[in-house]
Amino acid sequence: EGNKPEERITRMEAAIAESPDEMKPVMDAILANWYWHYFQQNRWRFVRRTATAQPPGEDFTTWDLPRLFTEIDNQFRRALSAEEQLKTIAVADYDRLLSKGTMPDAYRPTLYDFLAHEALEFYGSGEQAAAKAEDAYDLQADSPIFDATPAFIEWNIDTTDADSLTAKAIRLYQNLLKFHRDDDDPSALLDVDLLRLRFGYNHAFGEDKSARYKDALERFAGEWRSHEISASALFHWAGVLQQEGQLVEAHELASRGERAFPDSLGGRQCYNLIQQIEAKSVDVTTERVWSDPWPTLDVRYRNVTKIYFRMMKHDWLERLGGRYRPEQVNRDDRLSLLSETPQREWSATLPPTDDYRERVERLPVPEDLPPGFYILIASADPGFSDSDNQVSFTDFWVSDLAIVTRSRWGERKVEGFVLRAAQGEPIANVQVQAWLRGRNRVFYAGPTTRTDANGLFSLRVDGDHGLLIHAVHGEEQLATGDELYLRKYD
Repeated sequence: EGNKPEERITRMEAAIAESPDEMKPVMDAILANWYWHYFQQNRWRFVRRTATAQPPGEDFTTWDLPRLFTEIDNQFRRALSAEEQLKTIAVADYDRLLSKGTMPDAYRPTLYDFLAHEALEFYGSGEQAAAKAEDAYDLQADSPIFDATPAFIEWNIDTTDADSLTAKAIRLYQNLLKFHRDDDDPSALLDVDLLRLRFGYNHAFGEDKSARYKDALERFAGEWRSHEISASALFHWAGVLQQEGQLVEAHELASRGERAFPDSLGGRQCYNLIQQIEAKSVDVTTERVWSDPWPTLDVRYRNVTKIYFRMMKHDWLERLGGRYRPEQVNRDDRLSLLSETPQREWSATLPPTDDYRERVERLPVPEDLPPGFYILIASADPGFSDSDNQVSFTDFWVSDLAIVTRSRWGERKVEGFVLRAAQGEPIANVQVQAWLRGRNRVFYAGPTTRTDANGLFSLRVDGDHGLLIHAVHGEEQLATGDELYLRKYD
């Protein structure tokens, strides 16, 4: 039937009614997921729907968001109502139905564990906020959500919101912890306990949330340091520190987790976080036009101690032909530019970023460059390779000219002045040409003129084009950076 939700949901409902009781819990959970998938595929529709005056009918395609979420919750509750039966069924008995994950069955030993975690994934989703009741239960950070396991299990939630999915999730976490607290293998217990701490961090409100969460993770990682799941706790603890900008401390925690259990999930998570923190980055920006007073090369970087520069002069008009913009650098361009012999090469030593934080170093520019259009290439690797390295390409002009423009839509004109950049004095007899973008996105030569004694020029441009202005005066030249448009705006 083309995998239509309307078809498979309706057929599953009919199949559940005719199935043996032993099969119904899993089928109810599948149906809950199918409703959830239906929402995800039609999220935009549900977000725009308001509640109806009358309760929605049986056609689920017409339901509003609270009604749909209620049905998903009902399906999960039906599935988990056979709790005692499900707790006796090993999850391995359903291997043919379930796609194997990367964790051992000890983390989800029974079918009850599997279905309960399916429900928790739904209860913890961010979309629940769109269907909250007026008296919705708000989880506070100073509640027992971050307390030690025994205190959390004994917590009695007080709320008037009987349909609160947050409260239902907390009770389900409590039930799972009670179920596994006497297990010989603590893996399932610890997995649930770590997940409820993460649930609290994602859903609780309060100024002390982050502090309480970090304290709980520290307690967890210390108490269960001999179990591989402690590496996951260290990873999540380090992740919070990373978000707070405490990168050195985050790196230390992740290194602890990676050293202790390198082959575990948490160990691999810690390894990946270490790679993020240690990742090299470098980006170079500078003023688009260089003239006296000379600008700087602003190097934004981290985990790099040296930067290498190559500079080559190019013909702006030659680069204008056949490309979107003269400063555009595609893959072929990159390879071509890197193979050229540069007019200038140099390097600079950068202060180390021992705190792993990004910083900006302002470097002087060469002041003896002849006028023209240039491309600057920067790299943290002296060979400018693509492997474990970032190569940046920056265009700039060396010019004593400045161009000031305005568009006059009614008269189909582009006007402007060409001036001395440093003093603002007008320059007479400057050749000025418009370069118009054609329908094929490529620029072609437009009208040309010269400036008068006041440095003023005026160009008539017919049609609705994007255009660039290019000015030449002896050895000096300059082009506008942004395209100008002759368009009427309301």
